[in-house]
Amino acid sequence: MSESAPTEISRPVTTVCVEFHGETHDFAWPRDTLLLDVLLAEGLDIPYVCRESACATCVCSVKGGRTRMLLNESLVADDLDMGLTLACQTLPESDDVHVVFDE
Repeated sequence: MSESAPTEISRPVTTVCVEFHGETHDFAWPRDTLLLDVLLAEGLDIPYVCRESACATCVCSVKGGRTRMLLNESLVADDLDMGLTLACQTLPESDDVHVVFDE
């Protein structure tokens, strides 16, 4: 009988391209992890305050791909129509996402 290597449970992952302070960064984004958490873990100094969708400090624009917010207490319909989202509440819904901060 041969022993097989333990099977690693893979989490579905999206690729996110982030424009921040004039630089572009590409990261793997686990689909069950909030965008803000991924970016902070990768060392980006993304602005945020509340982490609860109330302040909109972490607002960014989705330029490509699809995302969804778990909670939204600060963006109005016009903001959403322009593609704005809150990094502290955003999860990916497509395989590739492009977001821009500082616009």
